[in-house]
Amino acid sequence: MLSAVTQTFLGAETLSDPQAVTTPYAFLGVPFGPAYEAWEYGAAAGAADAVRRTSHERAYARFLHHWNFDIGEPQFEDGRPNVTDLGNIAVNVRAPEQIVEDTIAVLKPLVQAGVVPLVMGGMDSVPPLLVAPFEGVEEINVLQIDAHIDFRDEINGRRDGFSSPMRRIRDYACVKELVHLGTRSIGSARREDVEAAIAAGNRFVTIRDLCNRGAQAVAEELDLSRRWVVVLDCDGLDPSIAPGVGAIEPGGMTLIQAMTVLNHLARNNRLAGIVFTEFQPARDLRDATAQTIIRLLLGITGLQRAPARP
Repeated sequence: MLSAVTQTFLGAETLSDPQAVTTPYAFLGVPFGPAYEAWEYGAAAGAADAVRRTSHERAYARFLHHWNFDIGEPQFEDGRPNVTDLGNIAVNVRAPEQIVEDTIAVLKPLVQAGVVPLVMGGMDSVPPLLVAPFEGVEEINVLQIDAHIDFRDEINGRRDGFSSPMRRIRDYACVKELVHLGTRSIGSARREDVEAAIAAGNRFVTIRDLCNRGAQAVAEELDLSRRWVVVLDCDGLDPSIAPGVGAIEPGGMTLIQAMTVLNHLARNNRLAGIVFTEFQPARDLRDATAQTIIRLLLGITGLQRAPARP
């Protein structure tokens, strides 16, 4: 079910049993989710390993006891990350759909124990696999950071592909509020998809709204009565900080904007999990996308040191 790794995220301890995790966070690679076409199985499959490698090459793993100006204090006073690396979900090329069941089986005991999953996809069909384990455990809100709303009900009969994750997430009773943040330009959404999202009670904060009102103001509007699962498609970020994506879309969220929103949730102990998707390492430039992901994760783990339990 799990494939071991030799180089871990931030040099963290590695385990093969999710029920044995005692740290507040668990890092997990999910190579892919349900696909429309075969190319999707490999496009972002190496994302987790690229983030692990960059965490070492950029010296983050060696200097974790140093001051982090993004959070205003040392990252980890004792130099030990508060994360366990579970490796990657093992891939069975003869039964690729098995990855759905295997991923949920690994994430379920983490969610039940109050461990915050840090998931690296995979294409954008992965996020529902993170939300599924919360069903029957905890009511949550979901924040999507993405250029697109991903609210198609189906494409060519497939209802769980990368254009539909937010529609499928809305199917879960545990999901109460759903916010689409940073939307821009033209994607797969048609009029009926936008209207369906509005009818479901979803809220839109476009990139223009975010820039006009300010990231801190938008962050402070997020409901803190429940914890949040964050779905961050890397094309929701500006290509200047996340060029390693399949569809470059200028005008995305800056690092500081994204950090402001995520750090607000972390400071208030409201982050239940996060999944990054559509990071394609082969398209990255000097590891910029990987480094951006690491910076965001360091902010979360440094500010929310004792996550709330469900």
